[in-house]
Amino acid sequence: MMSKIVFFICVVGLLVPATLVAKVEKVTLKGAIKGLGNEELILMNSDRSEITRTKTKNDHFEIVTEVETGDLRYYILYAPSVGPLGPSMAIPTIHFFIDSPKITVVAELKDKQMRLKSLKGSPGWEEHNRILESLPSSLTIQKVYDRYNQAFHEYNEVEQTEENMKELKAASHAVDVLQGQRREEIFGLLPQYTTSMPFAVIISSYFGIDNIDEAEKVWNQFDPSIRHCYALKQLENLIQRGKNCAVGHEAPNFELITSTGGKIALSSLRGKYVLIDFWASWCGPCRREIPNIKKIYAEFKDKGLQVVGVSIDSSDKAWKKALEEENMDYLQLYDPEGITSKLYNYNGIPFIILISPEGIILEKGLRGENIREKITEYLK
Repeated sequence: MMSKIVFFICVVGLLVPATLVAKVEKVTLKGAIKGLGNEELILMNSDRSEITRTKTKNDHFEIVTEVETGDLRYYILYAPSVGPLGPSMAIPTIHFFIDSPKITVVAELKDKQMRLKSLKGSPGWEEHNRILESLPSSLTIQKVYDRYNQAFHEYNEVEQTEENMKELKAASHAVDVLQGQRREEIFGLLPQYTTSMPFAVIISSYFGIDNIDEAEKVWNQFDPSIRHCYALKQLENLIQRGKNCAVGHEAPNFELITSTGGKIALSSLRGKYVLIDFWASWCGPCRREIPNIKKIYAEFKDKGLQVVGVSIDSSDKAWKKALEEENMDYLQLYDPEGITSKLYNYNGIPFIILISPEGIILEKGLRGENIREKITEYLK
């Protein structure tokens, strides 16, 4: 179990006039990251594309550059020396909005985790804090997460006793309850904030591939005057992509590198049922699912089933090492750029789908024995 605090990154929004549109401005971003010392610091856009980089001097830095402002997109400061951008217990980034020409950042690096302490020069930051602090759940949020982090520490770093596991499960449940409460509170405020960009940013973070219909209903409630908001643009894109890869629709095509160095397109597998397992070497649940998939392939490969493993590993070596360890005898493809996650709207793995011989998505989110049951229904 990985500490939930690693994933509890508050997606923030800023309150600005509804008529403000995106524009490119010259900005000065300066500040300090206590504990970083003299290390490289990269300013990135919300899609993680690099804007510019600098080097801190005794924790301090200053960046002068042009960025797009007015649509409430978030920007990222990334310190490569702290850790990778991919899944990790380290937190090498801080997220924030640039909504004025001069922004001052104060952050701290402790135990391989960067934390934003304050953001000066940003009126939107104050409004963001006011919105979230107005939620009733804000009164207990720190206490609940402190309890979880302490329980996680006691079990994983002190002693793995039955009592410590019991406390960890109880603390984890408390976090789940809190997150559910905050979701209800935020969604309950929607009728009051249909022209609010910061609220659009906050509520948009609750949507993924599993609730596209709900996302569309929420998106439709926002006033057209703020549809240029970055979060709403992303939500609109998510909705469209969700519709494009829904069950009953044609599976989006892709072409990826094979484990032998060649390339193959999904469309070339037409004529067979295709089971695709999106996975990664570092994903425990993915690795535990592989023996089941191997058995299914052995049982149905001569009956019209093609199994495809698509790894989203960022490391070629890690991927190939896992292939050797798992000894998978079905087609293996490599997707280090995450092309398929965008095409198929998945944000968690393993993500397993079944496609018809005509290229139509038949099933999504298959796991365990359910995989065999569904394949048996089609390959009678």
